Amino acid sequence: MNIEFEKAKSSDYKEIHAVMHASAREISRKSYHEEVRKIFDKFYNDRTSDYIKQTLENPNNLTLLAKSDNRIIGYIQLENHNTIGTINHFYILPGFEGNSIGTQLFNLIKKEAIRMKIDKLLVESTLNALCYYERLGFVNKGLIDDCSAYNLEMKLNRV
Repeated sequence: MNIEFEKAKSSDYKEIHAVMHASAREISRKSYHEEVRKIFDKFYNDRTSDYIKQTLENPNNLTLLAKSDNRIIGYIQLENHNTIGTINHFYILPGFEGNSIGTQLFNLIKKEAIRMKIDKLLVESTLNALCYYERLGFVNKGLIDDCSAYNLEMKLNRV
């Protein structure tokens, strides 16, 4: 499988939106009971394709894509808050997980965060992704208020 990585363009918003929803439906929701799935459904219903377009146009956001055969199969989005960066979105299309695509995307965004002089990365992790983020080096800081995800952080060492 030939994977290419590139910066997202505003015109990618519909395909990115489809990747996010497919990933959320097929992967994330499987780890939760019905009560928390309702929270997920509301969260993702609010994440329309127009919402994705707005995040791509936000100058504080950097979105990187993984593509195979000119098709978006994953993406990661970093929001820069001076010395703190938040990973707002990180999704891999079902069927492509487990091929280190996410790890490659994360390593690219981490390099960019260091280049932008970000000292700490934050992310809210779903239950199914918690171990993955911990393997990347994130530290679990506990559940968010609605118990649907975990607050994680990673300190970055700038060279």
